[in-house]
Amino acid sequence: MDIKGYERALGSLDKKKFKEAKTAFMKLAEKTDNAQFREKCNSHVQYCDRKLKEPETEKSFDPFARAIFLFNEKQFEEALALLQPLLKKDPKNDVLLYAIAAAKAGKGEEQKAINFLKKAIALNPANKLHAERDEIFAELQENLTKS
Repeated sequence: MDIKGYERALGSLDKKKFKEAKTAFMKLAEKTDNAQFREKCNSHVQYCDRKLKEPETEKSFDPFARAIFLFNEKQFEEALALLQPLLKKDPKNDVLLYAIAAAKAGKGEEQKAINFLKKAIALNPANKLHAERDEIFAELQENLTKS
């Protein structure tokens, strides 16, 4: 049994380097005469296979959906952290502008909320009607009617 090799393979597994870990465990399983150790290595190989087949986090992660979830949980700062990079990529997206305005309003940053909301309304006038009915903008209604 190659204990040091096994520890290195576990280290790769711990670092989520599944391809590297799989290769190491396969080599260990091939070289050993110990049936129990071989089984253990093979179970790690199977685990690595499952992990390698899972979709990558970045591909399956929807930052907008996560931001809306956080917003609904009143975690406005965290929602903004996800929305602002999206807006940099698509600065004329009225939905993102509206969502950022709502998060700013939730944080009590009224003037910033108004500024983002005005941009969202300029791109899509229907956003004004939505904002008039949106509870998060209730305190801003007076300033919105001046727009």
